[in-house]
Amino acid sequence: MQILTGAYNHTVDAKNRIRIPSKLRDDLLEDKSVAEGDENVQKKYSLVFHRGTDNCIEVYTQEGLNEIYAPFRDIKHSDRARYSALRQYMTSFETVESDPQGRFVIPSKFKQYASINKDIVICGNVDHIEIWAKEVYDEYFNEGNLDINELVKILGN
Repeated sequence: MQILTGAYNHTVDAKNRIRIPSKLRDDLLEDKSVAEGDENVQKKYSLVFHRGTDNCIEVYTQEGLNEIYAPFRDIKHSDRARYSALRQYMTSFETVESDPQGRFVIPSKFKQYASINKDIVICGNVDHIEIWAKEVYDEYFNEGNLDINELVKILGN
């Protein structure tokens, strides 16, 4: 999979549907689509939505999710605190399939969690994408104060 980058302004339609920007969709899905029936039918995609940190929605492929969260498989039932936390955490994921036109419906619980009304920003974040309410994105990133030198220092590059 390609490293996912960039931020794209979009809107949510009246039926809570969105289109993943083609650059992000193509890099994220890389021919992992599922065609129904004959080859003339549009391909359908399946993505996993998750309540992310800072009130955004994180979106993964199933393969990406399996890779990132593989260490959770080692949590034992006997470790009650960690197992209970895991159980609660995993309920915040939901698989969403695209419609034949490639649109995804944002489940209402995610839309509410992320304070999404109409305007959104969809951005790449290395191995997944994030969906932000435009207002929340603007406040969180406060692009006027972006200090690339400080970010590079924090990341250790």
